[in-house]
Amino acid sequence: MHKIITGGLLIAAMALTSISVQAGEPAPLLGEAEAVRAQELSPLAYKAAKDAYTQNNTAEADKYAQQAITNSLTMSKNFPKLIESRDRMRASGTANVRHDLTERAEEAFARVVAEVESGDIRRARKESEQAKLLTYQAEVVAAREQLTRPIARAIAEARKEGGKTYAPASFAKASNGLKKVDRLVSSNPAARGQLYNESRNSIESARTSQQIAGLGKQLKKKPANVEAWVNSRNSDMETIALALKLNLDNTASPGERVKLITEAIGQMRSNYDLQLADARQQIDTLQGNLSELDDTRSSLGQARYKLQIKREAEAKIAQLAKLFDPSQVELFLTTDADVIIRMKSIHFPSGSAIIPSESYDLLELASKAIDLFGDRAVRVEGHTDSMGNDEYNQNLSERRATTVKEYLDARFSNNKRTITSIGFGENKPIANNEKAEGRSKNRRIDIVLLAPVMEAPADAGQQTDM
Repeated sequence: MHKIITGGLLIAAMALTSISVQAGEPAPLLGEAEAVRAQELSPLAYKAAKDAYTQNNTAEADKYAQQAITNSLTMSKNFPKLIESRDRMRASGTANVRHDLTERAEEAFARVVAEVESGDIRRARKESEQAKLLTYQAEVVAAREQLTRPIARAIAEARKEGGKTYAPASFAKASNGLKKVDRLVSSNPAARGQLYNESRNSIESARTSQQIAGLGKQLKKKPANVEAWVNSRNSDMETIALALKLNLDNTASPGERVKLITEAIGQMRSNYDLQLADARQQIDTLQGNLSELDDTRSSLGQARYKLQIKREAEAKIAQLAKLFDPSQVELFLTTDADVIIRMKSIHFPSGSAIIPSESYDLLELASKAIDLFGDRAVRVEGHTDSMGNDEYNQNLSERRATTVKEYLDARFSNNKRTITSIGFGENKPIANNEKAEGRSKNRRIDIVLLAPVMEAPADAGQQTDM
């Protein structure tokens, strides 16, 4: 009975939101406790601290707040996987799918928290085994609802339209994707990056199948529409050809026209590459003409190279500006010609490294930006505000950067793209941590596209000591 009552009290306490002692900023230690998720990870001590602050009993409040911080850090250190599994469960909306399973998982989690608050880590570890099992089960259920069922619905719609008959390749790709996602959900629901990418690709294949089937049925029902469709396709190709300053032979077959357009685009790319190579050759020539001033030559060469890289990056950033809402993403070009994609709207749950579902569309836009800079390595940087201790913030920033890296790894799995991650904790603020608005800005993910390094001259390293 004691356990049931305690569990109920803990669940109720977890639902309480953070408060401020007065209008404005919360009391310092209470703010620190909130930063390490004491509302969830040490609810009893947190509530006692909050009540004491309300009663202006500062000494007592500080004592409970410090205890809440200690308990929360103990939970984070000893049960990080359990906490993240629960975060994924919550972020996936399991309660809307299986309320009973979610409630059991939350009760099991509350028992672990209660044992940590009582100081019995051994018992907490024992209780954590049941909590891990229940949160894992709930996580799988939620992942299926969120990632597998949308594919199944898209496939059903495509099948209804005749996608299997009119677009068998796209339909088969969607069906195979469904099986792959379902297997991955069962074996590793934590692989969110890969799951979201596979799910999105499978849904796109199903919708392509449905669209092709719809077109096929229309043409079958009204054969005269074939002419209109062919004319529309030819008009599209003529528009593209006009932009490329290319004259298309009206007697050429559609395949021949596509080939001509493809070749023209390829030629444009080749010309661009030649112009870039010529510019770099000019830089090399200028460097060669300064052979008597080695130090000067090197610095001037680097400066010219960076200038060229910056100009290229500025042109691409101008294109990318159309993709992003500036309130969600900011683009920067550094003095070293690195491009920073600042993800302002990835609002991680407090103290968590779980990417919210609504942020994956934003990451997909960022991926398209990365595509545009095909020759650049990628570094994902995690940053936090100053609430919480240094070790906690460093670990949190690293975990968040790693989570975004894992998504990008899955997104670019077929590309030879170098992607790394690093956490800076609270060490690189961009705003004042004393105010809530500044702390919000400091909690961020920066995706840095590193400028390619200028190749050393051919004779570099060939000189010998005299």
